[in-house]
Amino acid sequence: MSLYGCFSELLFAAARPFLNKKYDEGNDQRYGYYQDAVPENPIWIHAVSVGEVQSAYPFVKTVKEQVPSRSILLSTVTKTGKLMSEQLMGNTVTHIYYPWDAPSILSRALHTLRPSLYIAVETEIWPEMLLQLKKRNIPAFLLNGRLSESSFIKFNRFRSFWKNVVRRYTLILTRSEEERQRFIKLGAVPEQVRVTGDCKVDALIERRRSADLSNLAPFFSAKRPVILAGSTHSGEETIVFQAYKILKEQFSDLQLVVVPRHPERAASVWQEAQKLGLERVILMSAAVDKSSWDVMIVDKIGVLFPAYGYVKAAFLGGSLVPKGGQNIMEPAIWGIPCCQGPDYHDFTKATEELKAAGLCSIVHSAADIAGFFTGILKSDNTEKYQKSSERFFLSMSGASKRSWNLISDCLYGLK
Repeated sequence: MSLYGCFSELLFAAARPFLNKKYDEGNDQRYGYYQDAVPENPIWIHAVSVGEVQSAYPFVKTVKEQVPSRSILLSTVTKTGKLMSEQLMGNTVTHIYYPWDAPSILSRALHTLRPSLYIAVETEIWPEMLLQLKKRNIPAFLLNGRLSESSFIKFNRFRSFWKNVVRRYTLILTRSEEERQRFIKLGAVPEQVRVTGDCKVDALIERRRSADLSNLAPFFSAKRPVILAGSTHSGEETIVFQAYKILKEQFSDLQLVVVPRHPERAASVWQEAQKLGLERVILMSAAVDKSSWDVMIVDKIGVLFPAYGYVKAAFLGGSLVPKGGQNIMEPAIWGIPCCQGPDYHDFTKATEELKAAGLCSIVHSAADIAGFFTGILKSDNTEKYQKSSERFFLSMSGASKRSWNLISDCLYGLK
């Protein structure tokens, strides 16, 4: 047993009471006991939580289209990840909770599950799992591989360890050339690291195609111009409300939708709007007359993405405060222009690309936000933005199919 294996064995044994309390579902499975029926020799895809499940979704669709007879086992760590997999994939996959990364746990799990291959999504690099798969000659792949500069710096401090870990992958499929180079610098064999693009782009295209806007229709039946502030954090709503007050002087029938990043903050956001003297402010869940409002504060989950389908333009939060930004691709897939603050370091590449495509602007103040929305509302460039969005996403789509083709070719070569 390796030093890491000894450490993880002791760690997960000692942490069991804490982990059982933290996770109130699937704890037997997390310790390697899978008593329910599992498919025979499945393709095992591991996606830790909601975002990774969304990335995996178009890939799963591709696999089922290409090899419909193959069973797929999808593991998550979080309950929200499980719920997302059920929502997106239904019974096309068998869900399990991921086993902790300790030798005895993984030995039990792999003895029962017996996957034909293993595919981890994005940043799920578990050293002991990769070692146990290697011992059993089970090919392992990293899909939509992500390695940020900050993560690379941390990993590179222990390069001799992580070099052996990443070389256990049969193939690493990255989102970009920059990430490919980081994996290689960490020790991966260059020939085993390929750039396939971002599966999240395919996921966004699929999400927009299948989005149901009907539930929101009563709120937008007045056919007034609407702007939106999405994924906002504390401190940003006040700035947005100040911008809205400026805009109302020119556009008296303008409506504003505010979607806080954390819905439990909605009541305090409503109170802030009242303090600033805004009129006809409603909480979405308490609305009696769904069409008669000026400002609507959303206090439900699952509303933001389809709401983009009703608005002229959007401000994206987590960017005027030091939160690193939010997923700017979500408004862009709807073909609407958006603005955000200067702190978008978690989405730098996407932001710069969307700026170049004319779909994103950077703002610093309420006056900047008001100026951005004024330009959009005064012009009639909806068709131009839609076409720019279509060209942008068409040029970036197809990562799921490229990834499966490379995995298939690799498996064929291993036979």
